[in-house]
Amino acid sequence: MFMLKKKIRLTAKLLDLIGIGKDRLHLAWVSSAEAQRFAQIATEVIGSIKDKGKLDARAFELELEAALMTVSAETLRWLVSKELKIIAKGDVYGRKWDAASYESIIDSVLEREYHKNLIYLSIQRGNESVRKISAQTGLELKKVSYLLADLEKTNRVAFNAMEDHKPVFSAL
Repeated sequence: MFMLKKKIRLTAKLLDLIGIGKDRLHLAWVSSAEAQRFAQIATEVIGSIKDKGKLDARAFELELEAALMTVSAETLRWLVSKELKIIAKGDVYGRKWDAASYESIIDSVLEREYHKNLIYLSIQRGNESVRKISAQTGLELKKVSYLLADLEKTNRVAFNAMEDHKPVFSAL
């Protein structure tokens, strides 16, 4: 149950990062004996979706692909899998972690990895300069530059050349 709640919380956080909004995620536990409750929940979900309007998945194609890459990567999965152990027994240095502090770390890693994947995909789609990447992703120039350096260190992107005094990158 803990892992399911964690996955739901991270999914909601990711939906907010993408720009879709966590309010589009509806989950409810309903038993087969609760037909009336099921009907009520279904009516509420339908009303909520009608209020928000149809989601244009094409408009979020880049963001959704970056989100999928993020949740499929080892870093986030490892952090989530170790949470209970680290909160209960402490880390390798014997330090105890409270749940809120550990969740804060997971949230920041989720955001950072998502943004790095967004930048990587933007470069793959032909946006080679920091300004073009920033324009497509909506990330600040400073953040794009900072994360590009990290992507270079991990051999996911490469600096190619300078064009008109601007660095040009490619995805590896």
